[in-house]
Amino acid sequence: MNPFHRVDNRLLHGQIIATWLPFLRVRRVLIANDQAPENALQMSMFQMTVPSGTTVQALGVGEAAAWLAGRRYGRDSTLVLIETVEDAVRLFEAGDRFPALNIGNVHHGAGTRRFTNAVYLSDGQIDGLRGLIRRGVQVEIRSLPDETPIDLKRAVADA
Repeated sequence: MNPFHRVDNRLLHGQIIATWLPFLRVRRVLIANDQAPENALQMSMFQMTVPSGTTVQALGVGEAAAWLAGRRYGRDSTLVLIETVEDAVRLFEAGDRFPALNIGNVHHGAGTRRFTNAVYLSDGQIDGLRGLIRRGVQVEIRSLPDETPIDLKRAVADA
């Protein structure tokens, strides 16, 4: 699926580079985050870590939604990294009507429930994801490409 949307509060890191980029044959990484475009050091580090021929860019959530809705990625296999569930909901509501969302890593915090060793969600995050599901988005929990995905619709029905 192009582009592939993933929530991972670590954004671009070793697991993404070693597993997801080759699995998806990514040519472009778009970080949809309001802080990353302004963080020159972080962006420089991100650009140094990806394989040659892979483009990394960061746009604020609203700007990323417009860029994605306009299909500006062309034919490039694109990974969209989103730091939070809340930003994923904002991205969708701002116009990027993605059909699927991968939840890869959401750190444990106060008031969260464990879904996997890497994904903990609060009631507010679950409500936001339920809203996406009602709008037709297929939401899965899967940290690595070779894992069996967990359908969040079923998981929250049991929660």
